[in-house]
Amino acid sequence: EQETVTGLFSKDCILPCLFPPGDDEVIYWKKGDKNVHSYYYQKDQLERQDPDYRHRTQLFHENIPSGNASLKLSNLTLTDEGPYNCYVGTQQTKVEVEVMLRVRVFSHYALEYQKTDTGRMLKCYAFLTYPAPHISWVQGNTTIQETHQEETRVGVLYSLRSDQKITNTADPYYCLLQLSVSDQLSNVEGNSTVIPCEYSNNATNMEGLSVVWTLKRNEVISVLATFNGTCHSYQPRVHINQNDFSLMLHDLTASDSGEYLCNISTPHYTKLAVRTLKI
Repeated sequence: EQETVTGLFSKDCILPCLFPPGDDEVIYWKKGDKNVHSYYYQKDQLERQDPDYRHRTQLFHENIPSGNASLKLSNLTLTDEGPYNCYVGTQQTKVEVEVMLRVRVFSHYALEYQKTDTGRMLKCYAFLTYPAPHISWVQGNTTIQETHQEETRVGVLYSLRSDQKITNTADPYYCLLQLSVSDQLSNVEGNSTVIPCEYSNNATNMEGLSVVWTLKRNEVISVLATFNGTCHSYQPRVHINQNDFSLMLHDLTASDSGEYLCNISTPHYTKLAVRTLKI
């Protein structure tokens, strides 16, 4: 049997392993040649536990007699990702379950606009990501060099800020982030999907609001749909949900793969949401 589990970095997750109840349970959890957790003679046997997992694993002892050998893994790290093997032997049966663990980093992205006496600036942020995303800027349809970039690290996680001076207010500016696979949405041809913009529609804050959905594919940026009081679609099979400004795509094809950017602006607010879609 095979299971897939996705856990959040630094949080806890449960690796499932069920078996037909029996007598004298022997439980081994392994990752490759690493001994993750062992149990026999009705108690944990951790003398040979790999140091990477020390004080981070727990079986649910009260549930073992009913056929549950699931393992709680605490304080997830990126190196925890990969396949785990659960072996359970009883006097009656033997069971092996493979669990694939994916570790996701819950990252945040933001776009900030600043105006000072010396000019106007856009600041593009990526908070607590792994791996470090590549940030680039586009003015109109031309790639431009960033004004300044700062990078900090907290453990293995990166936080980046890229600055861009606004020199021509006639052109739109785009901050493009090449994201890790953990931020990728997946679907299959022929289906429909919704790409969230993560905006709460507040009727008291709609004045001057503008929403622009764009698609970046093969270094080409296309405007898909906009909202500025009314919705406008510039591509077939797409439209904006006016409740939360998510983008709805129908009859998906392979050409719909790419990076989707939702830019929301009001006179006092700007937000950028980026999603990668793979068909």
